[in-house]
Amino acid sequence: MAALVTAAAGVVILSPELPGRSAAPTQKQPDQPQPAREAAPEAKPAAEAAPASPPLAVKPVTTQPVALEPSPPPESDLESAWAEKLRETPDYRGFFDRMRASFPAEWTQALRDAAADDGLRKPEGVDLLMSLAVQAARVKSGLVAARAGAPALDRLFASQLAVARQLAAGDSALCLDFLNGAAAQSLTQFAASHRPLMANQALAGLEAIDDGGRAAIQRQPPTQADFDLLEKALRAKGLSADAIALLLDGKAPATPIPDDQACRNGVAYLETLANLDEPARMRLYALAVQLMARD
Repeated sequence: MAALVTAAAGVVILSPELPGRSAAPTQKQPDQPQPAREAAPEAKPAAEAAPASPPLAVKPVTTQPVALEPSPPPESDLESAWAEKLRETPDYRGFFDRMRASFPAEWTQALRDAAADDGLRKPEGVDLLMSLAVQAARVKSGLVAARAGAPALDRLFASQLAVARQLAAGDSALCLDFLNGAAAQSLTQFAASHRPLMANQALAGLEAIDDGGRAAIQRQPPTQADFDLLEKALRAKGLSADAIALLLDGKAPATPIPDDQACRNGVAYLETLANLDEPARMRLYALAVQLMARD
């Protein structure tokens, strides 16, 4: 959801086109006689434009669902290694159990990937397994989370905010990686020292997917009033015009924003979303999840 992003194009323009705005009219040319010509072959429709990337502070939430081929059951030695690691890290038990039940093929592949080069037996191997499993679940069914009920979406974004706050307190560069959706593996060392926090985030993602599948809520897109309300609230938190333009419109400022300030801006963005009235908050949350799923 430049110093603030890896590239200016990496931040989506959240604000829709203003109502009533249209392309400038062109001057009409006098009619000229044209020689007869054969009808041109019907033009092929242009390829659909590539979707925008998600906004800065919400990008880690979910990605496009992709049908994956079922994987065969994991080998017994991998299961043994997993069981050993789980005994050492009970914080992840709830997430692993739910992941295994809801996404068995993706769980198996994550287990194999984590075990490559004996990675599962390393001290941070279980954290790598958690990160890979989260990634696989988002790829498979992340879009479904956009249809979850308000409690599930609130918990999902609250868990993202909790991680962002912790990162902002100790590592602004890693904080920006997190906010901009860097590969989950980059957070492995952080996860190893913050397992309850990361387990809560991972489980919130699975719960939002499950809830979205049951609730299947179809929300209207955010209105211009929703975006205006968000911008006003960001200004009230002290964010500059440049910071707001970067967060909402992807407009990189002439002078890059320092990493520590950019990280604080991302945290403020999540805090501001969380404090909006529920109808606007849910529309913006659902849009953010949809954009991330199509990134």
